Amino acid sequence: MFTQINNEKIRLNFQSGIKVYVDGPETYYLVEINEFKKNSDSPVFVESYHITTKSGKGKNSYFNLPIEFYFDFEVNVYRFNEDSGLQKIFSHRYNDNGKLLKFVLDTSNFEEAEIWIEQIKKYQSIHNCKIVVESKFDVLNNTFNTKYLAKDIDFYRIYNIGRYPKSSNDWRTIDPRKEGVLWFGYWKTFWSYQHPRCWTSLSSKEIINDILCIE
Repeated sequence: MFTQINNEKIRLNFQSGIKVYVDGPETYYLVEINEFKKNSDSPVFVESYHITTKSGKGKNSYFNLPIEFYFDFEVNVYRFNEDSGLQKIFSHRYNDNGKLLKFVLDTSNFEEAEIWIEQIKKYQSIHNCKIVVESKFDVLNNTFNTKYLAKDIDFYRIYNIGRYPKSSNDWRTIDPRKEGVLWFGYWKTFWSYQHPRCWTSLSSKEIINDILCIE
């Protein structure tokens, strides 16, 4: 998703985590992710750091928060103003109403894939979004409107549904202060970037409900 505000060009990519790219005249921009907790209109801080439009070793040229499961987040972009300090120039709250989403079902079990399809239907009824399904089963791939199965479509969000190992090795994964979980904003903890909690004892339905935040 692309937008331009005066001299700044901002591109959002929610297909694998949350990526934010900024192209503009300033050397640095600050990107911030907040979350709206259930039944709250007040966002809570999750993550923030500055990115640079100038190439250089050790510098972040774009923002990346690799959380792949659903949460109600907001992206804010700031630039520095010499007179007033940080100035917000862009804000976008995740909203897939009417948007095209892709769900990749990573399973060889047809019955499990059927369970996941039913939960995706429930997600669609809640969010009013358009759905594309990719699985090993053609009959399930054709569950939703097949006109969106064409290649080279820019999906608003891609959700991978499966059982994924805890493969990250960043400092948050090994932070001794919160052993076994990832920790953001001094309040948000979860098991991995793909799963809010460890899936080893969860049923097929519980796994997808966790990823899509369905009750």
